[in-house]
Amino acid sequence: MNLEDELRSALERREPSPDFTNRVLARVSGAPARRAARPWVRWVAALAASVLLAVGAVEYRRYQGERARSQVLLAVRIAGGKLRKAQKKVQTLHMVRRSVT
Repeated sequence: MNLEDELRSALERREPSPDFTNRVLARVSGAPARRAARPWVRWVAALAASVLLAVGAVEYRRYQGERARSQVLLAVRIAGGKLRKAQKKVQTLHMVRRSVT
C-alpha cells in the first residue's frame, strides 16, 4: 500500500509557479528556428520506404507460399493415412471372403 500512496502523491495535480508562463514563453522565443529538410532527404526517405515495402511484400508472399505448401503436405499425409486404413480393411475383407469360399 505504501507504493500506491507514493504514486498517488507523486501524480497528484499541483499548480505551476507564477512565473511558469513567462519562463516557457522566454524559452520558446529563444529557441532556434528549425531548418526545412533538404529535398533530397525526402526523396531518399521515400525511396527507402518504397524498397522496404516491396521487400516486405515479397517476403510475405514467400511466407504464404511456404505455409500453403506445408498445409498441402499435411493434407496429403492425412489422406494417405486414411487411404492405407481403407486399403487394409478392403484387403482384410477380401481375405475373409476368400477363406470362406
